[in-house]
Amino acid sequence: DPLRLLDCSPMTDGAAAVILCPLEMAEKISKNRPVKVLGSGHATDSMALHQRKDFTFFASTAKAAEKAFQMAGISRDQVDLIELHDCFTIAEICVLESLGFFERGKAKSAALEGITKIGGKLPVNTSGGLKSKGHPVGATGIAQVIEVVEQLRGNAGERQVEGAKIGLTQNMGGTAGSSVVHILEAC
Repeated sequence: DPLRLLDCSPMTDGAAAVILCPLEMAEKISKNRPVKVLGSGHATDSMALHQRKDFTFFASTAKAAEKAFQMAGISRDQVDLIELHDCFTIAEICVLESLGFFERGKAKSAALEGITKIGGKLPVNTSGGLKSKGHPVGATGIAQVIEVVEQLRGNAGERQVEGAKIGLTQNMGGTAGSSVVHILEAC
């Protein structure tokens, strides 16, 4: 079925900010537990959808994830939660498979089995995601980072993923013409 109005995240106003600094400085100035960036990756793909082999696989996300995991020196099974760009109802499934957390065609079953809910093996979008909280375009990526930081600090309240030590964010623009993946770790 085609995407309809309620399958799309609402565009909203919003702002978000983070402070990046050396870990030693963060330990001195922060009242909260520092969180460090283990790895980051960015990649692009054709903006022309008709040039892509598959509309349900985001090559830019796959490439960005590989770069981030290589930089971080960890494997996917070490990630405790994911905050991803779910601009449309199908996006969570496509992104999880593009990130390499599930084989192609398996992310839907994982979601239905509860694997991606809070309390599941791999919680996804504990913030509620873009369909729930809205999509403040310029602030979306940083808002995802803030959600993961709150989780890694143990400050997420009812949304808290118990024992979370490593979180991943994925954001994209232009129908995944550009993607970025960050892997964060609690200190």
